[in-house]
Amino acid sequence: TGFYVNKERYWEHVASNERYTYLFVHSKRGVAAHEKPMSFLPDFKNWAIHDCWTSYFLFNLCQHAVCGAHLLRELNALIEQGRKWAKKFHAFMLDLYQRSQKGQNCIPQKQRAQVLSTYKALLQQADKEEPPPISKPRGKPKKTKGRNLLDRLRKHQQAVLAFAFQSIVPFTNNQAERDIRPTKTKMKVSGCFRTMDGAQIYAR
Repeated sequence: TGFYVNKERYWEHVASNERYTYLFVHSKRGVAAHEKPMSFLPDFKNWAIHDCWTSYFLFNLCQHAVCGAHLLRELNALIEQGRKWAKKFHAFMLDLYQRSQKGQNCIPQKQRAQVLSTYKALLQQADKEEPPPISKPRGKPKKTKGRNLLDRLRKHQQAVLAFAFQSIVPFTNNQAERDIRPTKTKMKVSGCFRTMDGAQIYAR
């Protein structure tokens, strides 16, 4: 989450499980912050559940899972725009959530082929429904938010379905969201940190 230290933008990074929470402060949000010794992500070798931020996928010693709650929010926004595929994919994700006992168990092996088939069919519908990228004289072609989400769902299929296929993987990264919320409350009260030392002490 972002905040200000003496009028300059900084980021507080969080990693947590049911026992421990680790916070650190850095001037960068992406990969530059995690290349420093203060981050243990480069050497992490278990499951990392996150919001599909591109930088996280650059660290390949760990296994990645995408937070289902973040996906549902994006799908809801597309549903409000009338995207039929998003409504079906939203229902598909919630069905897997219930069938995996709210992410605490996993889908039986014999049912996984059908899950993958449905996943592929929904992406094909999305591909037909979402406008194609619009070429520009410079830079990358412009895409709709729905097209960008489709591309991520296609690229990170294994990470999206990890909660349903791996009993150890939860449906959301809600643990980390809760652990970083006090910082947002402090920002509402104080507005910013006056010094970097103060921000680091707070994280500690």
